[in-house]
Amino acid sequence: MLQILPSAGQKAGVFAPVLNTAMSKYQIVTVPRVAAFIAQVGHESGQLRYVRELGGSAYLSKYDTGKLAERLGNTPEADGDGQLYRGRGLIQITGRANYEACGEALGLDLVNHPELLELPQHAAMSA
Repeated sequence: MLQILPSAGQKAGVFAPVLNTAMSKYQIVTVPRVAAFIAQVGHESGQLRYVRELGGSAYLSKYDTGKLAERLGNTPEADGDGQLYRGRGLIQITGRANYEACGEALGLDLVNHPELLELPQHAAMSA
């Protein structure tokens, strides 16, 4: 994995087993599909370094109200959905509606426990 994601460092060892499990489950087994998947995951996560979107309140407030928030399924009120449902996981699942759909697919309550996507096994399966 370090040949594809040279800056991953020790994170490669953390994520290799859970990525293998996720790829097997979702039949990502051919060389081109594995390469595309690892490249996408690597790009979205800063080479496996980030499973939580960076940014402060001002940056994340763009997800809280308005058209983007509406598109992401966040509530229309300025109630903190932007921060709560920030990008998480290896491909940065963002927005209440996406957390709900991802949680349903994985059998997790991500709406009430969005931080679960920061755990390696859930970060990989969400990708």
